[in-house]
Order: sequence, then structure tokens, then C-alpha cells
Amino acid sequence: MNTMHWLLKREFWEHRGGFFWAPLWTGAAVLALTLLGLFAGEVRMLQAGDGASNSALSMLFFSEQTPGQIEHAAKLLNGSLLGVNALFGLVMGVVLFFYLLGALYDDRRDRSVLFWKSLPVSDAGTVISKALMATVLIPFLVFGLMLVTWLLLQILFSVFVLIHGGSPWTLIWGQHSLLPMLAVMLADLPAHMLWSLLAVGWLLLCSAAVRSKPFLWAVLIPVLAGIANGWIGLMGVPNLPAWFVWREGIARMLLGMLGLYGTWGQTRSVGDGALRSGSIFGWEAAGRGLGALYASPELWIGALVGIAMIAGAVWFRRRSSEA
Repeated sequence: MNTMHWLLKREFWEHRGGFFWAPLWTGAAVLALTLLGLFAGEVRMLQAGDGASNSALSMLFFSEQTPGQIEHAAKLLNGSLLGVNALFGLVMGVVLFFYLLGALYDDRRDRSVLFWKSLPVSDAGTVISKALMATVLIPFLVFGLMLVTWLLLQILFSVFVLIHGGSPWTLIWGQHSLLPMLAVMLADLPAHMLWSLLAVGWLLLCSAAVRSKPFLWAVLIPVLAGIANGWIGLMGVPNLPAWFVWREGIARMLLGMLGLYGTWGQTRSVGDGALRSGSIFGWEAAGRGLGALYASPELWIGALVGIAMIAGAVWFRRRSSEA
């Protein structure tokens, strides 16, 4: 256990720029742009003078909030939370994609694998530490930074509402959909970890197995397999359904770390589904959505295949160390 602790620390120290500073600067950029947007809106309302009450921005901040205004504010808050989460998920996915591609390949390229082999550290421990970093620790860290960023955003919105004579508690902090949304996003984290296992396993396998250009191998092999499957179907030979190969296989292998989203806009996020339907999110919808999410067979099948690929990465790592 102590060895794994130091292996995880090593991974974080060596990639602190991507793991910590990239999402931190993302949050700072979101706050800065939001502050500039609110400032620009304030200047525009001041320039409008008496016509400010007709602007779409000021309509939300009357001192007497109607039920329609409160419902509209709830949808905006839900959208802001999902939008910030999607942005952080995108940054995290890009960072982890290139981290995993070089996680085992770089050690072989610079021959530092020989140094690590001389230490009392097993190949399985090395690979598992990298998989744990990508599937567990970094998603929790990025989620924490995302949550801090979103809370600071709500403080900015609260100040803006207060300036315009509105009630921050009524419009922002007292929304009944706030806690269900946050609870669902936290409950989505384990599902994201399971969902990303296929991508983590595939990228680690490529990083451990190929001799050069792991990016090309990681992308070309699934894409060529998908094209070959389509050609087989055109020839009348039994083949796998195209939607299954491209969405559940290729897209998930390459984009599985970008959050619970498939290609072509198909969402697996419960909160996003509620937002798309135009409804106010509640505990009942959260329970139904999370139950369906964790009951989906593709979630668990993909996770098992990903674990098998991680085992394959351990085998290739051991073989390369012995070569």
C-alpha cells in the first residue's frame, strides 16, 4: 500500500501541470470571462437608461420575482452547472488522453524503464497506479475544482442580483433543483470511472505495446476496424451493427474520458437529459436516471473489457522490461 501511495505521488508530481494547473487555469478563465460578461451587461443597461427594464438581462433581476422568473433562473443555473462541468470534463479528457498514451511508452523511449525495473516496484503496480490516477484521483480532483469554480460563479451572480434589487436566496441559493443536480453529478462520478475504463485500458495497452507513434496506432486501429466492419457488411457477410461498433466501441475507446457523453450528441448524463426536456430537476428524476444509468449493460461490459486491456498492458510492460 505504501508503494502504491508513492507511485501515485510520482504520477502527480511528474504531470502536475496537466493534472492540476490546466483545470485551475480553466476555472480562472471561466470566472474572468463571466465577470467581463456581467460587467459588459451592466454597462449596456446603464447606457440604455430608462429602457433597461426591457432588456432580457434585467428582466431576471426585478425585486419582485414571479414563479416564471424563478423557474427560468433555475434552468439557467442548471445549465451553468452542466456547462462548467462539460468544460472541465473536456479539459480533463484531453489531458488524460495524452497522459495515458505516453504513460508506458515514454519510459521505454528514454530507457527509464530499466531504472524503475531495478526498484522493488512491480510492473502491475506501475500500470495500476497510472490507471487509478486516470480513472479515480484526477476525476475527483477536477470535480472539486469544477465545484469551487461554479460556487464562485454563483457568488458573482448573487452580487449581480443584489445590485439590481433581487433576492439571491430566492433566485439562486434557494432553488429546489440545486441539491438534486449536485447530488446527481457526484453520483455520476463512479459511473464516469466505469465508463472511462475502456478508454483507459485501450490507451494504456497501446502505450505499452507499440514501438513508436502510439497516437497513430491508438486512433487508426479502431477506425480501420470500424471501416473493415462496414465493408464486410456491404459484401453481405454477417457483421456487427455499425452503431454498436462506432458508438459503443470506437467512440468510447477514444472519447470515453470526456464525460458521460457518446458521439452524435447522445447524452448519458441525467442532469443534461432533464435540462434538454425543459423540466426542473428533482429528486425523483435523479433516482430514475441514476438507476437506469447503473443498470445499463454497456457500462459494465465496457468496464470489464477495459480491465482486461489493463491486464494486457501489464503483460506488455513486463515483456518490454525483460527484453
